[in-house]
Amino acid sequence: MSLDAALDQWASLLVAANVIRSGPSLDDLNRTTQSRSAGGSAPLMAALRPSSREQLPELLAIARQHQVRLHQSSAGKSWGLGTRQAPEPAVLLDLSGLCRISDFDSQLGAIDVEPGVTFQQLYEYLKAQRSRFFLNVTGSSPHSSVLANALERGDGAGPYADRFAHICNLEVMLSSGEVLRTGFGSFLEDTNPGLQRVARWGVGPALDGLFSQSGFGLVTRLTLWLCPLPRSLHLATFGLKDPGRLGRLWDALGELKLDGTLNASIGLWNDYRVVSSVARFPAGADPAQALPRQTLEAMPEWPGMRWSGTTAVYAASRDQGNAARIHMERCLRPLVDDLAFFEASGDASVGRELLHPGHPAFKFLQGIPHEHSLQSAYWRMPPERPQSSPLDLAQDGCGVNWVCAALPFRGRDLVRAVSLSERILTEHGFEPLFACVATAPRSVNWVPLMVYDRDVPGADDRASACHDALYAALSAAGYLPYRLGTQSLASLPNSADQRSAVLERLRVALDPAGVFARRFA
Repeated sequence: MSLDAALDQWASLLVAANVIRSGPSLDDLNRTTQSRSAGGSAPLMAALRPSSREQLPELLAIARQHQVRLHQSSAGKSWGLGTRQAPEPAVLLDLSGLCRISDFDSQLGAIDVEPGVTFQQLYEYLKAQRSRFFLNVTGSSPHSSVLANALERGDGAGPYADRFAHICNLEVMLSSGEVLRTGFGSFLEDTNPGLQRVARWGVGPALDGLFSQSGFGLVTRLTLWLCPLPRSLHLATFGLKDPGRLGRLWDALGELKLDGTLNASIGLWNDYRVVSSVARFPAGADPAQALPRQTLEAMPEWPGMRWSGTTAVYAASRDQGNAARIHMERCLRPLVDDLAFFEASGDASVGRELLHPGHPAFKFLQGIPHEHSLQSAYWRMPPERPQSSPLDLAQDGCGVNWVCAALPFRGRDLVRAVSLSERILTEHGFEPLFACVATAPRSVNWVPLMVYDRDVPGADDRASACHDALYAALSAAGYLPYRLGTQSLASLPNSADQRSAVLERLRVALDPAGVFARRFA
């Protein structure tokens, strides 16, 4: 490998300012929200910032010539999942400069985006179009990448919450510089009526999944399917005082999801997680221990419920929404201590959404970007320490470590996951900050969160040990990771068949020069 020679050639291609070799700029790119050594991840050797897809073939040719490995990143906001960390020594390929939006189909709600397009940028674009279609948002930064969130199989709030299930027409550049388009995009030019943007699979083997969570190629563009804004939006909020009733409630919500009453995602949070989003760790509490329950319940921000949740019905009319609401109320009222409904109806467009003065959730349920969910990351941070604007968890020194496990949509499985996760987190001195998100009718995403101040000695090591113990316990119970950050790649259990060998053969076939940093292969 001749890194210096490669960097010189890249500087000629991209201009020197877009090739970062060392210094404070590279230090900033290496900042993360957990121990850099966790999971065997490595510091970035340098960084490249192309400004167009047209620069990529020559950029890749230089990498092949000098045998330099590249680690791709879109916006670098994957806090708690590795941020920009590479799984092995590599040069960062920062694709945030590729930020074109194109080919918006205002009738069928399809739109093309490049890797650098952010949720905020897309929202502003749709607002300017007065679109009746919206993209649901995540709990991460408004300035995170839409394309990367889809490829990493992230989730959102509302309908179309499983983002990877609502994309198609991937444009992929292999390390050879060859370009592949998935679905009907392989057969049709951009001048055709647009079938490749509205029909997902095409014909023959479907290739889209090869480029999700893989690093087998650079996805330089894809088509997103947007959701129509409702004409009547019915929000349901619920609360539970007795955690012993959680299993029955979760089973009832699963039935409502399975029978189609609920056409949106379901979010469930425990009281520690709710308080962490609106308050800070009490000044007099021991930072090496989990906050005792009696202290939590004495805080003015405590919601009075051990578990709180939201879901919604997106309807074409008030009558349709009311019918679903009546059925939902009949099923849930006997199982909860608090159940409230909020409704707004009318004609909506992006920028003129259906809002309700009594509840801010109407904003994020209609794709309005926000930073509210990020506040949990500051729970353990000293209140006098300033926050960046916009929020940047890595720059602010927040310790954040996600665990992402899939569970069957059954009450007994949720109760079991809660029990083992709570034990492990508190043993390691962390509050049990829990979220469970149901985007599908048969499985759910279980997301325990560790947050801490990275300036506290030993906190990084405690968080890494807790992270590993959580994944080990959840996997032993049959609850496997559905998404792994760079620091978590070693947490994937060994496959019982030839999966790893097949993935390695695919990697060699698609990236024979080994240009892209390896993840699961």
